[in-house]
Amino acid sequence: MISEVTGNVLYDRIRRNSLLLKIDSLCYEVFVPSGIALRLRQTPEAERRNPLTLYTIYYIDGGLGGGHLTPKLIGFLDPLDREFFETFTTVPGVGFMKALKCLVQPLNEIALAIERGDALFLKELPHIGPKTAERIITELRGKMAKFALARPDEPLSVEKEPIGELKAEVVQVLEQLEYSRAEAQRMAGEVFARHKNLKTVEEVLRKIFENREAGEASRGSGSSR
Repeated sequence: MISEVTGNVLYDRIRRNSLLLKIDSLCYEVFVPSGIALRLRQTPEAERRNPLTLYTIYYIDGGLGGGHLTPKLIGFLDPLDREFFETFTTVPGVGFMKALKCLVQPLNEIALAIERGDALFLKELPHIGPKTAERIITELRGKMAKFALARPDEPLSVEKEPIGELKAEVVQVLEQLEYSRAEAQRMAGEVFARHKNLKTVEEVLRKIFENREAGEASRGSGSSR
């Protein structure tokens, strides 16, 4: 059981739901809620904390019936957040990766909704439908008083990353693929100018790939004339 880890965050390589934590000669990928990742990435350089302690959950991802079994770490900046997350994910159908994306309201408000049996509030969370909302209430009602009493804080997750942050992350990935910064910014800029509803790095990279393929096809048909 790995309950906490302390190391140096590689701030320039933080992704939407993960970060790299360097400990001596080893570098660990730690999955984090998107709100934590965003706040760390937006921290001014002079205020960045290193070393940083993350309160972690260690689990094995993958189906027992086949496929890869992959050990993963999920990290939080506050042990109370980790405790809430552990409790919340005991509900059948609420896995770790789903929970990382759905906690877009302050934890005390989610806990209060559970204690009050407010399924309407819960079903508005991303990836939580009416049946799952009722299941959460059935499983956790009576267990949330501690978290409902917690002081209000920022949500662990953000439903949609700000365009500027998403674009910066895309440029970072393209630079890792050995595109120059100027070329990476141009490619990302072209996509964001044409498409307004992109939410993930993967969606943006897919559009960049499609643009490149279309450009090469156009050049090829032009040269065959």
